[in-house]
Amino acid sequence: MSNDNPTSKELMTEVLWSQDQVTAVRGEAMTPELVRDAVAEGVRRAVADPQMWASALQAMQKHAQTEAGGWMFGWIKAIASKALLFLVIGLGVYAIGGWSALAALFKTTTQP
Repeated sequence: MSNDNPTSKELMTEVLWSQDQVTAVRGEAMTPELVRDAVAEGVRRAVADPQMWASALQAMQKHAQTEAGGWMFGWIKAIASKALLFLVIGLGVYAIGGWSALAALFKTTTQP
């Protein structure tokens, strides 16, 4: 079969050869129902595999970093860490002095 532009006869010959191989191995012809059932079973197995989901998530994160740039995720991480620091300081002040201490801290930080 030529690699450049195969004719329809060459394509059909290759498809029929593949079907003959399946028939020889399984003892049954490759029917649309068998193909449908095989594909459905493959999808079920893939969806049930936790490693597939972990790999997919990793690939999506890598693609997102490539497309959006690492700076975007760095920016989000910086905002999250500052918000966490603000929350921890606020909880510490609240634990020591209660609402009045937290209100006093907020008033002193917001005054010009």
